[in-house]
Amino acid sequence: MRFADLPGWADDDHAAALAAFSRSCTRIARLDAAAPLDAKTGTSSIYGRAADWQPACAAALQPIAPGSARGFFEHWFQPVRLPAARGLFTGYYEPEMRGALTRHGPYQTPVLAPPPGFAMRAGGAGFPTRGEIEDGALDHGSLALVWLESPVDAFFLHVQGSGRVRLENGETVRLAFAAKSGHEYTSIGKVLIDRGAIPREDVSMQTIRAWIDANPAAGREVMRQNDSYIFFRILRNVDPELGPPGAEQVNLTPRRSLAIDRDHHPLGALFWLTTRHPALDGSSEIPFAHLVVAQDTGSAIKGVQRGDIFFGTGAEAGEIAGLMKAEGLLVALLPKSIAAR
Repeated sequence: MRFADLPGWADDDHAAALAAFSRSCTRIARLDAAAPLDAKTGTSSIYGRAADWQPACAAALQPIAPGSARGFFEHWFQPVRLPAARGLFTGYYEPEMRGALTRHGPYQTPVLAPPPGFAMRAGGAGFPTRGEIEDGALDHGSLALVWLESPVDAFFLHVQGSGRVRLENGETVRLAFAAKSGHEYTSIGKVLIDRGAIPREDVSMQTIRAWIDANPAAGREVMRQNDSYIFFRILRNVDPELGPPGAEQVNLTPRRSLAIDRDHHPLGALFWLTTRHPALDGSSEIPFAHLVVAQDTGSAIKGVQRGDIFFGTGAEAGEIAGLMKAEGLLVALLPKSIAAR
């Protein structure tokens, strides 16, 4: 494809995209030239090897004037249509919660670190489920990083994969993904649809949470239908200007970082994404046409044309992410050396 074929290409903030891509380039530049861009995706994909990306990354890591960012991408890359129809795009964010470092008062729900020597097994074989862990199958006292005041906050922290916790002394700590149990992820939105609790067309993070808040006992049982369990690590001295680290271990950028299916796309890959996202009040939809970088992944993200857009931190980002569910299209931007092959 030509860049002129990408709807909205000329109007994007290419400097913002370049800043996000440069974070991925810090990792790509360190790879062995013969290595794949992402070990999970491998070298059999259309994305080639690290050597194909490293010249562009070397240039990206040099000072580039904001007005030259569009020219940078057009010089090094070629848009390539992916062999798949339009797909589903959703959103996620970094929630903010209240918590404490010790268990007391309202702070009764633990966020756990991985057990010593933990190694994920396919399907979670032999490992406790979410419900069993909540019931004490793991030692909460020795593994708890923080204690939250809301079990619903804890559940959605697991869904989002990262979060910020404001402690009683005013300090903010960041919780970042460390590991997952290996059990299959179950969407509780689908569970509620199947039970007739929420109509399919009304399901969003907001409606799911409202239902759980209105039905606490049944809500606890529904949350336990998702056997998958996420373990975290704690990061202190959080830079409030930076997003949480994603699967690529670089800080995510609002509206520029995309979670993808690593069976199809490698971390660090570039895409032109066209879709629509809800307005903050949910009353309308806003066109989304941006250059994004694959910097994260998720259990529910499956397929070539499937992605999860990181919308940022806090309540406003959560309102948009929670309502985001739209058809869209990814176009890959490949280094010209690959596109020519």
